[in-house]
Amino acid sequence: MILKIKILLYLLLGLNLTFLAGIFFFKEFDFKFFISFEFGFLAQNLIIFVSFFNYKNFIIKNAKNYNFRQKPLQIFTKKQFYFPKIVKFVCIDDDLKPKFKFIFKNALVFFSLFKILAYVFLILGFLALEFQGIMDIFSLFCAMFVTPLAVLIYNFIIRKC
Repeated sequence: MILKIKILLYLLLGLNLTFLAGIFFFKEFDFKFFISFEFGFLAQNLIIFVSFFNYKNFIIKNAKNYNFRQKPLQIFTKKQFYFPKIVKFVCIDDDLKPKFKFIFKNALVFFSLFKILAYVFLILGFLALEFQGIMDIFSLFCAMFVTPLAVLIYNFIIRKC
């Protein structure tokens, strides 16, 4: 599946304006609804954007170190028939514990500096809006609902193409 950025951005913009108009329709036009809505939308998309590029860079970095080798073509080999052998099963402990090195490496993928800064931006912005008295929780949650809905519609559109 190829990522078509223009379609996703148009969906995000269209749904952002639609949900914002819906909030202004059900509640009166007020600056605090607009600020809460746009802050929630910006903060959530910042977190998603940073996470996407963090995982993308992790995959690209690991793909460079991976040794890809192609299996040889087996066009002219004879098919060998194997007769079943008697197999003895041995009880072993299947509960393998991952090594500390792998746990630490995977934790570094999740906790990147930019991702932590995006979450700090969300928390500090939330607190700033709350202390200024312009926080509206309904608008904030509506804004955070826009991106998952846009991604869902985007997936349906891409599968049709």
